[in-house]
Amino acid sequence: MPSAGKNKGGNRKKSELDSALDQVGDESAAAAMKEFQDLLAQAKGDSAELVRQNANELEERLILLKKGEIDKEDFDFFVENQKRDLKVFVDSQPAQVQERAEKLTLNILETAATKVVPVLIATI
Repeated sequence: MPSAGKNKGGNRKKSELDSALDQVGDESAAAAMKEFQDLLAQAKGDSAELVRQNANELEERLILLKKGEIDKEDFDFFVENQKRDLKVFVDSQPAQVQERAEKLTLNILETAATKVVPVLIATI
C-alpha cells in the first residue's frame, strides 16, 4: 500500500522513523505523529543548515531509541543540548523569521520528547 500522493514535501521516501510513526493506532496520537512528521519534513528541507542538521540528528536519535540502541535518558540529554544551542540560533535570527526558526528547531525537539518518544517506547 504505497502512499505516494500523501507526502506534501514531494516524492520523499518513507524513512524508518516514518514507518514506525505511521503504525500508531490511537487517533490523537496519530494526529500528533502526523504533525511531527510534517514539521520534520519542513525542517529537513529548510534553507538554514542548522535547522536541517538538527532535523536529521533528531530523526537519527529517534531511530536509535526505537531500536533500543540509546535509552530515554540519552535522548533527553541530546534534546536538552540541542535546545540550549538552538536557542542561541533562534535568538540571532531576524524578528520576521524567529517564529519559523523556533517552530522548526525548539518546538520540534519538544514535540519529539513529549509526544513521539512515549509512543516509540510503547512500541518497543
